[in-house]
Amino acid sequence: MPFILAPVVTKDMPGLWAEGSPYSTDVIYDICAPAASGPPVQYDSHTLKPHSMCHFDAPGHIIPGGETIDELYKKHLDYFFGPVLVIKLNTQNFILNPDTKIYHWEVKKAELELALSPYLKDGVEKLFISFKDAESNFYSNSTHALTLSEEAAVWLTSIPRFNLFGTIWKSTDYCPHSRERPIHKELFKSAGIIECLDLSKVPEGRYFLCAFPIPTFGATESPVCPVLFSKNEIHWK
Repeated sequence: MPFILAPVVTKDMPGLWAEGSPYSTDVIYDICAPAASGPPVQYDSHTLKPHSMCHFDAPGHIIPGGETIDELYKKHLDYFFGPVLVIKLNTQNFILNPDTKIYHWEVKKAELELALSPYLKDGVEKLFISFKDAESNFYSNSTHALTLSEEAAVWLTSIPRFNLFGTIWKSTDYCPHSRERPIHKELFKSAGIIECLDLSKVPEGRYFLCAFPIPTFGATESPVCPVLFSKNEIHWK
């Protein structure tokens, strides 16, 4: 069976960025309403706030005038599918930030190189990172943050054909009291970004990814439901 990496979207999900509930609906047509009030269907409008759920980021998210989701469909369709490597870091290196009281693990270049060393010979086109025993809803964790260091991000973008980064946390940067987003900026030089992944049930290894966000015009982010297939489920060259 394939692995579904997007947690189910519910109305009681927490807003991760002080934005309130990320999902709500309004009835357009009620199937139980009198016949004169509309067609015999149940049909709702859906309001989604992508950054509190599994979502795809385009460069325009943090770069003024940067590419939007619909432009990625025109220029970088390969961001959305292809071979992906899932790694699970073994040694947790969370360090307490005394100002914010958040435990931040900034994955260093050496840590990333070590984790990827068994796989680099065959290349790394797409990379999803997690750590051993991470809970399924780590993306909503309010006390811990997981990101790359700037040096690790630069090293990652230097890998030929690298074009997608995915994380189990709610953001690719953790920069309290700063408007800079250095990891996003570095990764966007050659890749798209997926945040809020659930990799808790996925063993480390290589898979085939299908992760097409909703192609919304002008949007800098969009909900996405990434799906991983193992080699015995799908074949690629």
